[in-house]
Amino acid sequence: MRPLILNIAMSLDGFIARTDGSYDWIEGHGTKVYDTALQFDNNAFFASCDTIVMGRKSLDDCPIEQIQDYQKKSFYVASHQDLKSDYPNLSFSKDIVATLKELKQEEGGPIWLFGGADLVHSVLEVDLIDQYIIGIIPIILGQGRPLFKTCSVEHQLQLIESTVTDGIAMLRYQKRP
Repeated sequence: MRPLILNIAMSLDGFIARTDGSYDWIEGHGTKVYDTALQFDNNAFFASCDTIVMGRKSLDDCPIEQIQDYQKKSFYVASHQDLKSDYPNLSFSKDIVATLKELKQEEGGPIWLFGGADLVHSVLEVDLIDQYIIGIIPIILGQGRPLFKTCSVEHQLQLIESTVTDGIAMLRYQKRP
């Protein structure tokens, strides 16, 4: 079964974007003094994923052309509307949970759950996320789009890796066995 991996950045106070959807604040603090010897390799992670799932607002905020090697990946976008794509590798889904369940059964590499918050919440509610990679950005935004909303199901996780790069803590969790 293919793993579904949430890889996302959030502020120290739990926001993934400003209220207007912008994410210009995603940056380190400018020093390598506290970097760990082990480093999370975002480029290797991105290269390993052949499928990316995102919400429609995330697609508006981050067009697929901005994603490394987007031509070689399949994109599925959650949308309540019947939308068409100009890209042969981009599909819209009205039932993203059903789509994800099918994708997880297919052959292929990891599935990257890109965001946004509404999509993450709907997938979290049905316990489809296998791994969480959360980059904690050294900023407190005070307001914005929260990553986690109230969840009706408890999810116990196990920390499997932690690294620091330029003040950004990268925490990788998986479901507890």
